Parts: sequence; structure tokens; C-alpha cells
Amino acid sequence: MAHKKPILLAPAGSLDALRAAVYAGADAVYFGGGDFNARAFATNFNDEEMESAFNICRLYGVKVYITLNTLLSDKELPRVLDFVEKLEKHYRPDAYIVQDLGLISALRQSFPHIPLHASTQMQFHSSHCVEVLKRYGISRVVLARELSREDIKKAAECGLETEIFVHGAICVCQSGGCLMSSFIGGRSGNRGKCAQPCRQAYGGKYPLSLKDMCLAKYIPEICDMGVDCLKIEGRMKSPEYVWETVRIYRGLIDGYRAATKDELMRLSALFSRSGFTDGYYTSRKGPSMFGVRTDLDKEKSRALNVEIKERKLPITVSCEIKEGKNAYIKATCGNTSAEYVGEMPQKAINRPITAEELTARLSKTGDTAFLVADVSVDVDSGLIMPMSAINALRRLVLDRLFDEITKSNTPARNTERKGFSQKAYRTPMDVRPMSVARFEGKAPSERLLKILLERFDRIELPLWVTRPDLDYGDKLSLVMPRAVYDSDGEAIKALLQKARGEGVCGITVPNLGMLPFCEGFTIHGDYPLNVTNTLTAAELSKLGFESYVISAEIHPKGISKGVAGGEYVVYGKAPLMHTENCIIRNAGQCRDKNYCKGVITDKTGARFTVMREYGHRNTIYNSVPTYLLDKTGELGGVSSHILFFTDESEDEIMAVLNAYEKGLSPNGAFTRAALKRGTGVF
Repeated sequence: MAHKKPILLAPAGSLDALRAAVYAGADAVYFGGGDFNARAFATNFNDEEMESAFNICRLYGVKVYITLNTLLSDKELPRVLDFVEKLEKHYRPDAYIVQDLGLISALRQSFPHIPLHASTQMQFHSSHCVEVLKRYGISRVVLARELSREDIKKAAECGLETEIFVHGAICVCQSGGCLMSSFIGGRSGNRGKCAQPCRQAYGGKYPLSLKDMCLAKYIPEICDMGVDCLKIEGRMKSPEYVWETVRIYRGLIDGYRAATKDELMRLSALFSRSGFTDGYYTSRKGPSMFGVRTDLDKEKSRALNVEIKERKLPITVSCEIKEGKNAYIKATCGNTSAEYVGEMPQKAINRPITAEELTARLSKTGDTAFLVADVSVDVDSGLIMPMSAINALRRLVLDRLFDEITKSNTPARNTERKGFSQKAYRTPMDVRPMSVARFEGKAPSERLLKILLERFDRIELPLWVTRPDLDYGDKLSLVMPRAVYDSDGEAIKALLQKARGEGVCGITVPNLGMLPFCEGFTIHGDYPLNVTNTLTAAELSKLGFESYVISAEIHPKGISKGVAGGEYVVYGKAPLMHTENCIIRNAGQCRDKNYCKGVITDKTGARFTVMREYGHRNTIYNSVPTYLLDKTGELGGVSSHILFFTDESEDEIMAVLNAYEKGLSPNGAFTRAALKRGTGVF
């Protein structure tokens, strides 16, 4: 059976890195422009560099994917649409990589013909995402980095194009779900400004620092899976890194082969953190996946010699200089040709032009991207043309060839911008906010649950934990795992079927890819949906969500009152990271088969609780709780207040309930989170 040859997609954090990717043989590059991409600290491209970048890529037949993969506020959405309008008018990128559901909706309304790719920031882990992505006209899904080879294979059969990362840095937190940098450093990873707290020491060790991914040994089997695109991470990396990584993977894909030992050593010397990991791909998770960049790693990188070589495009040139006719020249590159007709030659008085001289003159291409591979000339004897006229022939035909090639490599589509409207899908009622009690890790006691059922409108418990056998009425909503892979699917369906049989009414959903599981339930949106603008809230309403959690990174007044159902966490230790690895086990603190928790401590002495999640995955929580129990009157028209409990004792929980009912000020350490930043752009 013939294997599929995937696209090789390279990072371009600067114009020099882009050239390196193109020269090394990338099929496509991805880069950002302005403020709306997940690498805010990459060089990114200004207007002049953007033009140069597209010219280079179009000339070499390399596709361009523009990254718009950050979360956006209501105020920013019009600016992004203006940016896309400019790109469509001048360049027409081959695709846009997007994360924010509101932006996807706006782009679909304003530019219905543009190709969209779902960023890994959207946290899609399985083939279950297909239907919702098709609804929004998304043609490719960039799968989460945490997938195993079995789950990648299943996703590649889903009916959409699939893209996976094969090389580069990976986050210990699932992409799109990290709040750690935002909460402890004031720099949002979801806004491309991650301060990389995962690379810091905790208790003198580095329990969160993963080695870089390298799947170079598995290229043939990945090709056989039918994956459409292989992606290299590295928009913050040097041109030399981009060149060498692309060069090696180009050879592996073209040769349908695994990397040699020498190639793996060269990739490691180029950049690694104590070597590489393939732990997610092979399902060999654990301490061996973790590492830091040592002095020896840095020394190997300094000693490595990498020479970026410009790749010229071979062309053929033919020229006729005939008596009584205007000079004619034609240049051909691949399947594209250009012609030019110059001035008429004159009778030579002294020294006529020879075929040898004309050939030599036409073989010079200067600083263009072209290299003359063959020249054919037909010159009548006894004629002369000024050297300036011959040079003009060559220069102008190459200019035309450049234009023809770039034109042929630019997508043809309707670029007219259409308007879009923001509608209120449900009119919020002027009533008291509902109250929600949310529990992580395990269910509380029967005694406490009975108290909560009297005082709260909804109780949220993890889907997979044992809970007391009580009459919950319609107040219970079971929280889905943060990630559901194809390999998890049957077990999750069984848990949901059991819940239906027990009369459970609600399901709390953290990911749009889980909607196929939710038929028959009232659907509540969980915090990983990252609702930061009104359009996203409105889209969730259209998708059938009864409610949604407004992102903890923004003030709740950032969402219009015109879209009801917005909930906000008014108490609790914010979940900062969800990890596929068990951090507790790596720290030697994992003892309980069904429930375990641990603590990691940073250099300031802050203690972050780590608790077990479904499938022995972990969630890391903030060291101090968000406390807004005395600020509920400042939250605008939110529909519900969420009290989020992790490792509090039942006495502490009762004290929080009392403080909520009375609006008491906090005692002890706490954070006001987004409220301290006001209602502006987060």
C-alpha cells in the first residue's frame, strides 16, 4: 500500500528563520503578525517584512499559515478582522490557525471563503471533534501533543485533515489550558506571553519541565497513519535551528525512513533538554519524560556547525535576436514561463554581438532567487545591441517570471469582506445569581452534600468518582474529564450511561469535542472553554450550552449581558494546569490507587496542591484561593456564582459558605485574580 506523504510545516519567528525554512525544504511555514498569535515574544512580522515573507514563500511554492491562535476580548475582535482584511487584500494566506471560538464565528461571517485550521490551543484530543469543526467550516485540526500513536491513528481517520507536532518543545500542561503563568506572573500563556513557570524549580527539583519531543524515529509509521501535516515547533528558535531541523525531517519524509543515530545526535546537539522524549507517542509516560537544559546541552549547541545554504530556483532561458525583429526572451521555471519583447537590434558598425557573449550576459542573475540552468540563443550575424538593453531583457523577463510564479502560487478566492452581527440569544433575567458548588478530586460526605443541596442550585462532582447515593433532583451535574481520547471513549460512554440510569440531568463539558457524548443531558460549559468575549458566549449558546464559565483571566463585565448563562468563580483555588503525566507520582507522593494528592513548592515558598484526575492525570491548583465573596456586587450580570473546592476540610467549606452568604471579607492569603486588572483587555 502506498504511504501518504505529509506536508512538512516549519516555524518562522523571524524573516531570517523563514528563509532558512524555505531553503531547507519546508512545504509550509507558520508565523504571526501583530498581537494576535501565541508567540508574542517572537519577532513577528511588520508590514514590510510581511510582504517579503509572502514574496519568498510564493516564489518557492511554500504555503503560508498565519497564526491567530490567542484568546481575544470584545474590543480586539474588530482589530483582528481589519488585520485579516488587509492580509486577504494583499496576500491571501493559505490558512489561518485559530483558537478563539468567537473569532472563528466572526471570520466565518466576514470571510466565508478563507481556510481555517483549529489550533492545538483548542485542546482537541480525538476524532470526536469532527462534527463541531465541520459546523464551523474548519478543514484541519492540529491535534493536542499528548496523543498516543493509537489515538493519532484513530484521529487521522476522522474525515478532517490532521496535523501533529513531531519535534520541539512541549508543555507539561495541555495546550490552551494553562493559567499558571497568568495567575502567578501576570503573563497569559493563552495570549502568547507565557513566563514558563513549568521550567522553574519546585522544591529544588524540576517536576514540570518536559524534554523536547522528537518523533524522528517514527516517520514511516506516521506517514502510514495518513496524517496530513507534520509540524515543527520553534518560533522562538534561531534560523540555524529551523534550517537544520527542517533539513533533517525533509530527508526523512522524502526517503520514507526513520532517523539515523547520527541524525538524532545532531538534532539533540542542536537543542535539547537532557535529550528528547517520545513518551506521549509511545504511551511511556513518567519521570523519563522530564529534563532541563544543562550546561552540557548548551555546550553541544555552541559546538555544532550549521551552515544555511540559499536554495536557488533553476530556470531555462531562450533568446532570439534577429534582423528586423524586436529582441525576444523567454524564461521558464518548472511549469511557469514569462516572455519579454525588447528593442530592435541594429546593424553592427564595428563589433557585432556573438552568441557566446549573449549567453554569458543572460546567465547572470545577480541577487535574484533564480539560477540559470540552461541558455539557448539564436543570434543573426552582424547585429549589435547595447549591453544595457540586453541587461534589461534579462532583468525584465525575470521580474515577469517572479510575478507569474507568485501569482500561480497564490490561492484564488473571493476576498470581499462581509459584515457580521452579534445577537443576544437569550435575554438574561433580572434575578439573583444562582449558586454552584464544585468539587475536585472526590465527592464530599453525605452530610455536607445534604446541606449543599438545600443551599445551592447546582452541585458539580467529577464524573468518575464514587458519590453518595442521594436524591439530587435536577441539581447534579457531572464534570467530564479535561481530556477524552478515542481510547477513553468506551469507558466514558459507560460512565455516562450509568449516570443517565441514575437520573443525572446535567453534564459539565470542558471541550467542544465532547459534545457527541452529551445527548440527553443539560450541558454546562466548563472553564477550559476559555470564554473571553461575547461572540464565544453566543456560539456556546447556539451549540446548546445552558451555561458557560467566564474565563478567570478576564473581568466578568467583559462579556455582554446580552448573552445569558455566564458563570464566574467567586471562590476557590484556580486550576492552573492539567497534566497528562502524574506529577504526584514523579514527586514520590502517589500512594492511593483511587485518590491521591501532593504539593509542589516554588522558590517563594508558595505551595501548589496537585490532585489526581481521570486516568491518573493531574491538576495543579493555585497556592491561594480566588476570593470574591465580598465582591459579588461588582461582577456585573453573571448568572451564577461558582464556589470551587479542592482540598478544604468540611469545616473550612462551611466557613466559606457562611462567608458567601454574609459577604464577609477574606482571612488569610488570597487573590482577586482578574478583578485587580479591571475591565480592560486582559
